[in-house]
Amino acid sequence: MISGKLLPLLIVGMLVCLGWLTGSVALGASQGPGLQVAGRRYGPTTPGGYYVRVQPRAMTMAYIQRPQLTVAVENAAGQPMEDVLVTFTPSEGTFTTGSSRTRGGTVVGTYVAASGSDSPRTASLVAAVEDVEVTIFIDIVPAVFGR
Repeated sequence: MISGKLLPLLIVGMLVCLGWLTGSVALGASQGPGLQVAGRRYGPTTPGGYYVRVQPRAMTMAYIQRPQLTVAVENAAGQPMEDVLVTFTPSEGTFTTGSSRTRGGTVVGTYVAASGSDSPRTASLVAAVEDVEVTIFIDIVPAVFGR
């Protein structure tokens, strides 16, 4: 039987390992030219004529998690576009990227929810390429430790 004092540490360790595995898979998938992001294609943008894909379009997360999101920019033929500016506007918290311009046709970033509240809520993140904006909805739920 696991002690009540050790259970929260075990759960935190499992979440850290799961987050590391998820981040490693996403990072490995985002390297290399021509990453194809599945899902709906938005566009074309004006004036560049780009098309935008976002993965994931919605998610549920604990406020302590740091999920990654990918925005892909392509031309009408589906070829990845280089050096296209992608801007991000979170309704709360922060979104950080290595670069706000596409590399290999994509921009990958990490969302961090605002601290200070363990209340369930819905946040949004707007990814914009020229005049096309895509909103990603993020359900933030409490992290349950030893309750």
